[in-house]
Amino acid sequence: MRCLWTHCLWTRSLTGQLIGFMLLALVLSQGISFIIYWDERGHALREALKEEFLVRSASVARLLETTPRVYHADILHAAGTNYTRFWVTSENSEDIVVWQQEAWRQLKQPLPTHAVHEPVHAAPDTAGRGADGGAHAGGALVGRPAVAAEATSWSPLSAAAWALQRPARYVRLDKAYGSGLTVQLANGQWLNAAFAKPTAGPIWLSQSTVSLAITALLLSLIAVLVARRIARPLRRLAYAAEAFGRGEETAHLPEEGPSDIRRTAEAFNRMQERLRRFVADRTRMLAAIGHDLRTPITSLRLRAEFVSDKEMREKILTTLDEMQMITEATLAFAREDAAGEATRLVDLAALSESLCNDLADLGWDVSFVECDRAPYRCRPAALRRALRNLIENAVRYGTAARVTLLRCADWLEIVVDDSGQGIPDAQLEQVFAPFARLESSRSRATGGVGLGLSIARTMARSHGGDILLSNRPGGGLRAAIRLPQDRTASQQK
Repeated sequence: MRCLWTHCLWTRSLTGQLIGFMLLALVLSQGISFIIYWDERGHALREALKEEFLVRSASVARLLETTPRVYHADILHAAGTNYTRFWVTSENSEDIVVWQQEAWRQLKQPLPTHAVHEPVHAAPDTAGRGADGGAHAGGALVGRPAVAAEATSWSPLSAAAWALQRPARYVRLDKAYGSGLTVQLANGQWLNAAFAKPTAGPIWLSQSTVSLAITALLLSLIAVLVARRIARPLRRLAYAAEAFGRGEETAHLPEEGPSDIRRTAEAFNRMQERLRRFVADRTRMLAAIGHDLRTPITSLRLRAEFVSDKEMREKILTTLDEMQMITEATLAFAREDAAGEATRLVDLAALSESLCNDLADLGWDVSFVECDRAPYRCRPAALRRALRNLIENAVRYGTAARVTLLRCADWLEIVVDDSGQGIPDAQLEQVFAPFARLESSRSRATGGVGLGLSIARTMARSHGGDILLSNRPGGGLRAAIRLPQDRTASQQK
């Protein structure tokens, strides 16, 4: 469920995508910065510890050379720390591996718990190994395994790094901050020094984590604000486009915000104005044609009365009646289209049931299957006329009409089933053409002028839907007004 929610948030939410990309950029930038910082920090820390180790070793060497030998053991013990050990040998160790092993052994030796006040006459090579016999504290490196050194030989120290005149040799004791040093004293003995400090815990888990979390939170808040600023005009545009496609009157979009959003709003407003002018011009032209045809039809009707041949006169009058019907239907359609009915919220179930009851009261065989309420934003008069046309066709050609309201995930369907013979599959779309009739006599007794289905489909499409015809498996024709689910409320938020 979490994966599904995350996928929906990522694929359908601009805010989720913006936050995701910003957090990804943050993690990548912080990771790269941390790697660079950690390397520079390690290098600086090694150099600082090395400098401190060399200064301390030089001080111990000077102290040993300026004090009697009987105090050397005390000096070596006093100079040692939790991470540093000093010891003196009579000979220099050329084998770097053997020297490293001795260095780790010295570092693991515990320090004395008290200073030695009496001179210790110990052999020079045992100084610094606890020869005083005092109690000892636990060594800080007890249990730490030795790490292989990066270097396999001694390296001479430069004059800038080493304060004494006599040369000293230096080696990296481990891959962290460990250092080793050996220098010959004035009396011919060799001072050996070793330093190793356990690596501190990763700082990524402390201050860096808190800093990254705070930064991520701030970026997420900024991303939410930016995404809402971008998404708000896009939602307005989506709502306006949906409402305009359903034939609703929509106000001009505010032409504000970033230049891209502003240009999009301007383009939509221009498109809306052009389409409105086109529809208005078409409607006026249709109304003008229908109005202007009345005069010649009336004139022809008067002249037909003077035709002496009765049969010919009847044929002419029948043709004129048909032309009159087409003209009146065209004018009625033009008037309704130009009226600009307002869109409002109605109950489709109540609207359909009311129409069915009205037609049943007129003696038509019409029934409605009761269902739950179905609130829907539409132009009720236009939708009622489209449904009435379908019911009239069902009663005229199928003897009875059964109306049902169906709900789908994305659609609402008002279904009209009849009990007739249906329509050949090849002509299911043909009947929607204006003035198209499957019955060729074009008599008023067998049908209308062929505008009913065309007007009904125009009404349905003006709501963003359509009318679909299909033959029922058990016989009869099914006509369905399919309307898209009303999501304008959610888009408007």
